[in-house]
Amino acid sequence: MMSIGVLGFVVWSWFLASPHSDMSANINFAICWNSLVLIGTLKGKNSISYTQSAGNLSLYSNFLLHRIKTSKTQSASETTRETSFNFSAFRLYYETLFGNNAQFLSNNWLTWFIGFVEGDGAIQTYKNDTRVRFVLTQKESAILYHIQKKLGIGIVKHFPQGKSGKKNDFYRLIVDNGSHILLLAFLFNGNLAMTHRIQQLSLWVKALNHRFVNNTVIFINTPVIITLQDSWLSGFTDAEGCFNVSITSNKRYSLGNVIKMRYLLDQKNSSILLAIRNLFGFGKVTLTTKTEGVYRYTVTGFKPINDVISYFKIFPLLTKKAQSFNKFRSIHYIVSNKLHLSEKGLAKVRILQKEINLNNSLTNKTGSAHP
Repeated sequence: MMSIGVLGFVVWSWFLASPHSDMSANINFAICWNSLVLIGTLKGKNSISYTQSAGNLSLYSNFLLHRIKTSKTQSASETTRETSFNFSAFRLYYETLFGNNAQFLSNNWLTWFIGFVEGDGAIQTYKNDTRVRFVLTQKESAILYHIQKKLGIGIVKHFPQGKSGKKNDFYRLIVDNGSHILLLAFLFNGNLAMTHRIQQLSLWVKALNHRFVNNTVIFINTPVIITLQDSWLSGFTDAEGCFNVSITSNKRYSLGNVIKMRYLLDQKNSSILLAIRNLFGFGKVTLTTKTEGVYRYTVTGFKPINDVISYFKIFPLLTKKAQSFNKFRSIHYIVSNKLHLSEKGLAKVRILQKEINLNNSLTNKTGSAHP
């Protein structure tokens, strides 16, 4: 073990000091020194010893792969998965980088974050697929600072002039640090639901395995199984969703108005919207007329909306859309209890509707991010 440590130290020190290395100093010790794991076998069970010497990252990778296989009971090459989200590899590497702070990242929050990323994230590779970057773009800065603080990675930048100087300002969380990108790769690997996101991740894995040690990340190309018992949809809705209320004149109804409530999800990938529709068992997926190539999942009707509300009560939204949801929920309560049939009740609905529309305008998407 001492020989391995000394040899590892010499090799890594030479590599990191080399002018051909593109690894920055702030990730050197995260990889070389911070409790890399050596694995032994004792009576058929894995015994783990932590050492402060420089080790081989592939040993750590093999350990992570072993943990993934034993926790999921299936290999990465299989087409079906026994379980859904699995964060064992992420948590192990997170502890390597930051210590025991991983305990403050709940599975619910991590699942929410993955759903949010699948809706709004940019898993980028550039310079002939040799460099990688992660970007989240939002008009709302608070959620990006929240994510940055929770994960302890990346920087948040403000773009006051917006895109092309149109004064449509927005914010971006940008992650370029190699060890932090590797951390995200461990988080996303095997935990993505959308096919094109998995394809983007495959380019990340290829670049990371070339940059660090071959097979540092064992790529899993099988989509994760999303359910209404996890918070993925909450994150995806924070990225792509909208709560809409309209009040239109109709003399057939009391007070001459009809109230229509809608839960909306827009996405270029129709498959994921169909999967969400199947989870709820209601709603419809259609091609929108205003934006080319964009599909919309729409839920209407007060009984189906009640099921949607029940989901978000269990798995709360984390962006400003939570404010819209609370007002949406209040309108649903007013209408369900027929309180809107009075002038006072209808006036309350109108106020809440305007507040929802205003909040929706503040959370409009800003478009994709580019290196």
